Amino acid sequence: MPRTAAHARTLRDVLPSVYESLLSDVFDRPEIVESRATCSDCAMCDKGQEKPIGLEHFLPDTKCCTFHPTLPNYLVGGLLSDTSGDVEEGKRRMRERIASRIGVTPQWVAPPKKMILFTAAARDSGFFGRSRAYVCPYYDPEGAGRCTIWKHREVVCTTYFCRYVGGKPAWEFWKALRDYMGFVEMGLSSYLVSTIDPKLAEPKVGRAQLTIEDLEDRAPNDEAYAKCWSKWVGREEEVYVACAEKVRSIRREEFAHNIDSSPKGRELLANVATSYENIGKETLPERLVRNPRIKPYPTQGKVVVTTYNTCDPISVDQDLYDALGLLMPDQPLDQSLARLEKEQGVELAPDLLRYLFVHGVLVAPAAQAEAAESKQAGGAHG
Repeated sequence: MPRTAAHARTLRDVLPSVYESLLSDVFDRPEIVESRATCSDCAMCDKGQEKPIGLEHFLPDTKCCTFHPTLPNYLVGGLLSDTSGDVEEGKRRMRERIASRIGVTPQWVAPPKKMILFTAAARDSGFFGRSRAYVCPYYDPEGAGRCTIWKHREVVCTTYFCRYVGGKPAWEFWKALRDYMGFVEMGLSSYLVSTIDPKLAEPKVGRAQLTIEDLEDRAPNDEAYAKCWSKWVGREEEVYVACAEKVRSIRREEFAHNIDSSPKGRELLANVATSYENIGKETLPERLVRNPRIKPYPTQGKVVVTTYNTCDPISVDQDLYDALGLLMPDQPLDQSLARLEKEQGVELAPDLLRYLFVHGVLVAPAAQAEAAESKQAGGAHG
């Protein structure tokens, strides 16, 4: 339905407009506004403020756009058929990508496979926001750091924020939304290809495998490319535009049948609804412990910690940090607090506990055990 200035924005408005008539009533809930993620004046860039401990500033000419998106066919087609006039630079860049044939398949316009593997290998290197080698091909640093395809962006760019007003529950919501919309992108793009021409096919080479062409930043050889595109070689843009036209004609019932009614779709959509409801909840778990996944940085009587979000460190007194480590997983919270007050002379106020819980400094013991097991498994595989 048309939006007016007086219309309250919903979760539906957060996403590209192609989804407006497709998504379930879960998306009629009020939008989550992440006002701390100031994209037009990047909160992560150096503005003369002290650099957070354990964290480097983002580069002003990259910001968080050190990421190569994987765009599903219908969003590519939506961009190419957009006549609004404000995406001409994005259309030009997209046509260059299609002409290169690199990462160009009936279902996606994807990053070069070598870039995908490099990104995975560099995940813990701190490159994000700080390496010009990874800057998005649709990002325009000359245009005040704008995205040239924003109206037709994919799921990661839609759901990423550097900082969250609602703390860890908000982070969990956006992750749940990313998982669901990633499932939507996969299902829709595959379905659309099948309706346009069943002979269109994705490459057989696995995502983690490289061909010699991948290694040398060249297009696939003609034979391999023709196996994907069949009679549409040289007419790839037509396929993408046809996908965009088709998705605009899909009714919600058809979308629900193919996406939301599947077992995985139901699970992911339920996670979106549940995580949305968890934002702002005040009730603490019966038991709490200090998060074992905290990365502490001691400094002058304080400890700077990062938990679920490395872009938003929290500073606590060293004494408080130590006291939190004395909370016991097998002891109810009220008993743990009474013990700390009696034995250590430490009194933890309810508002402080809620703040630390919302920001992932304190977690429920079940989450602690899972995190410890994950950390142990990661060490074994490393």
